[in-house]
Amino acid sequence: MKITVAFIAIMATSANFPALAGGTTDPLCKPLRAFIASVKPDESKELIFRTVWGSNFKGETQPALFAKSCDHGGYEPAATACKALMEQGTVEFSANNAIRVLSCLSPKTRFGSGVDLEHGAFSLTYGTPERGATVTIGYGEDSTMGAMALRVAADGY
Repeated sequence: MKITVAFIAIMATSANFPALAGGTTDPLCKPLRAFIASVKPDESKELIFRTVWGSNFKGETQPALFAKSCDHGGYEPAATACKALMEQGTVEFSANNAIRVLSCLSPKTRFGSGVDLEHGAFSLTYGTPERGATVTIGYGEDSTMGAMALRVAADGY
């Protein structure tokens, strides 16, 4: 299942950076952590949040100032995290979504002001040594869609 939204008007983005504002709780963290915690041992689940600034996705005929979509593969906990990304994720500065995900899972991890993440891949464990998930976070260009893609994959153990 896929959720897609394309916008013609600009939305205010100051509310889209709660993790970067300092001292606030990021509303993305709870559904993201719940998604990862829900992945059972020997199970793998993934969500992909795609954004494009200045146009619509490749192949779309409707003009748009920006577009975003989130693919959750029909997995309900991932759909809830996708909903949070669709509502609160940023499009123009989409790298901040990857930074937010990293900060949600590793709260002491910080990026300095002026850091512009262009692409990256991160792997970490989330949970306890007995039960959790290996989480892979990827951020980079999706040339098929003409967009930037944030992938969050969880492999339960």
